[in-house]
Amino acid sequence: MDKKPVLVILAAGMGSRYGGLKQIDPVDDYGNLIIDFSIYDAKEAGFEHVIFIIKKSIETEFKDLIGDRIANEMEVSYAYQEIDNIPENFIIPEDRIKPWGTGHALLCAKSVINSPFAVINADDYYGKKAFKDIFQALSNQKDGEKYQYVMAGYQLSQTLTEYGHVARGICTLDDSHRLRKIQEKTSIEKRGEAAAFTEDDGRTWNELSADTTVSMNFWGFTESILDELEDRFEKFLSRDLPANPLKGEFFLPSVVDELLHEEKAEVTVLPSFERWYGVTYKEDKEAVVKAIHEMKASGQYPEKLWETLSDTAQCARITDALKAFQFTGTLHRCERYGNGHINDTFRVDMIDNGEEHSYILQRINHEIFRNPKTLMKNITRVTEFLRERILENNGDPERETLNLIPDKEGNNYFIDVLGNYWRAYLFITDADCFSQIEKLDHFYESAKAFGRFQKLLSGFPGDQLYETILDFHNTPLRMETLKKAIREDICGRAAAVENEIRFIMERESQLGIAMELLHSGALPLRVTHNDTKLNNVMIDRTTEKGICVIDLDTVMPGLSIFDFGDAIRFGANMAAEDETELSKVSMSLPLFELYVRGFMEECGSSLTTMEIRMLPMGAKLMTLECGIRFLTDYLQGDTYFRIHRENHNLDRTRVQLALVKDMENKWKCMEDIVDNYIRLNWE
Repeated sequence: MDKKPVLVILAAGMGSRYGGLKQIDPVDDYGNLIIDFSIYDAKEAGFEHVIFIIKKSIETEFKDLIGDRIANEMEVSYAYQEIDNIPENFIIPEDRIKPWGTGHALLCAKSVINSPFAVINADDYYGKKAFKDIFQALSNQKDGEKYQYVMAGYQLSQTLTEYGHVARGICTLDDSHRLRKIQEKTSIEKRGEAAAFTEDDGRTWNELSADTTVSMNFWGFTESILDELEDRFEKFLSRDLPANPLKGEFFLPSVVDELLHEEKAEVTVLPSFERWYGVTYKEDKEAVVKAIHEMKASGQYPEKLWETLSDTAQCARITDALKAFQFTGTLHRCERYGNGHINDTFRVDMIDNGEEHSYILQRINHEIFRNPKTLMKNITRVTEFLRERILENNGDPERETLNLIPDKEGNNYFIDVLGNYWRAYLFITDADCFSQIEKLDHFYESAKAFGRFQKLLSGFPGDQLYETILDFHNTPLRMETLKKAIREDICGRAAAVENEIRFIMERESQLGIAMELLHSGALPLRVTHNDTKLNNVMIDRTTEKGICVIDLDTVMPGLSIFDFGDAIRFGANMAAEDETELSKVSMSLPLFELYVRGFMEECGSSLTTMEIRMLPMGAKLMTLECGIRFLTDYLQGDTYFRIHRENHNLDRTRVQLALVKDMENKWKCMEDIVDNYIRLNWE
């Protein structure tokens, strides 16, 4: 059986420019470090074993602050990089205190590595996509005539700091995204939108393009690299070290570069366009902390990374819930799962005769969903209907819809002695959700998934469902709430947002268009999802197709154009939801067209012509409604949406209004895109 890839973390560096052990500097309010977020992402990607390379001198502190905590989540091993760990026939140069470099650090772990492995720095934030890509590559790749390695490649502009120089591996690629050359440059500085490096202590500088591919020391290797390191480290000590005995380093990228030139290895570069974060200098920490907060707020991470079953006080009765449902087998593992902020979600693994059965167990947040019983009636009716339709189409109902697991009384939910409501689903294996668009195909597949969801439920009478959140998309009512907030002005903020208020008031006459068409019968009442973000679609790992729509808590009667519109508002905006540079806000017409295509391919034949023609208006109304909600909360003192900085909700408001304005500027193009699909497919 193939060995599962492990994660190796280079954590021995003393961080001399930072002024301390940068690996143990917390970046959130719970004592988590950058290394915690990397390990969290690695675990999500599939890694189960982590090897820390540290110094003996920091072992106790490191284990207290990091290692022992991670040992509760993954298998943990240690290797030690020491300056005296060199071949017996060599002598450490007098006055040498600097470690031997990243190649030597990895070589120090040779005795504990016995499988393909990924290598990262402890003080760099790499982003989720890189871990998924590297793990998948290592799981499928083996050495052939040449060693087969992989590397995460980043754009140089995404990896620079404002506060000094950095070291990066400058990469040259061929047309097949294979690495041809890598050169370690230790003094790169940001220069406007680009960068430059020096190799003579600043006497001369060489410019670098902002989109230059660089290595951040995130590699995927087979065990073959370890023998190469061992052989080449001795050559480094005898051949290269005499020229710089106190500061010369044995760099891992240099070894890779040698192997490329000798045609002994091939390195596939897996591109990442995510932003790098790291604390190279003390001043970097503020930006890292801010970024982590924003990623938590957007749902990429839970507030507490390592909150497990043992420390989940609000779920004190989870043991009762585990016993209540008709799970197959005996309990093997139960741990928090996913990044949701509303319900408490756990993955439950049971073992029966050596076979694993996995489930999702959730405690429903009845502070948000005030009537869990009606919510569960909605989900039961919808999933049963979907299951029948999927079977009629010769599909796989265990992967293409959520499947509720009844409790031992036959109910689809369980109430514990504290009054908590619990439910359970079959776990959908070999599929992932994505918080951000990592590939255009994912956005297209989410469109198809929500379109298919709409098509399959087109025969279900929407009026048979309960409204789990009353007036959720009643835009005129949202407007009245805003007007009340303006009149009361309890925080004295209204005068400062006159432009935003005027912008909305100028469009008030449009806010009721959809509801008027509904009441007149021109738009039919449908079963709608009401939270059509990318992360509510499961993407199959093998086919990369959207297979299942999840998170059905907001399924209720509504308009199809609202489901479409909210997906565009969230997914086609080229800026972050709280971007402060409004020039970056733009509704991408290519993404709009891509989503129209996917959505219409699946449900176009089940929608009315009026629904199809109103799709652009659905996008505008959902964006305007969201802006109204953000502005209302800002005026009322930021009591509903969580904020992480002053004027956060105002920034969110301005992004939504700028997006509305951009849609208006592109309105004819949006309508033409929809009309083209009508003309080509339904006329």
